[in-house]
Amino acid sequence: MNRLVAFFAPATAALALAALLSGPALAQPAASDPDALIIQAGSMAELTAKWCPANPKVEHIVVLPAALFVDSEQLICDGNPYKLYRLIEHDDPDDFEYFLDPPFTNTIRLGCDGKAGRTMKTVALNCRPLHPTR
Repeated sequence: MNRLVAFFAPATAALALAALLSGPALAQPAASDPDALIIQAGSMAELTAKWCPANPKVEHIVVLPAALFVDSEQLICDGNPYKLYRLIEHDDPDDFEYFLDPPFTNTIRLGCDGKAGRTMKTVALNCRPLHPTR
């Protein structure tokens, strides 16, 4: 019996997490709170409004349409360019790697990357604080 519980406990936790993430938390746009864990945007204008005030000292997950990365757009925050682009991995041609690269500054800034299948319409990027190197 204990083996059965040990087997199903991780699966139950994974299902609970999936249910939580698929519920209202992701169905509604994320708040414009600078410390919001999830930033969700459907356009470049919405991304600018939510991304620029984001706290660079806090990790974020950014959920965006894959189409925003097609033409290597730039996102300008406080006069500094963030570059959105995607690359095809040479060792895994079925996937794209997505990037939201920060400007080179002497301040803490967010660097983001993610990976998704080439046919995905929506992608999620993990963003973490990057500290300046001296």
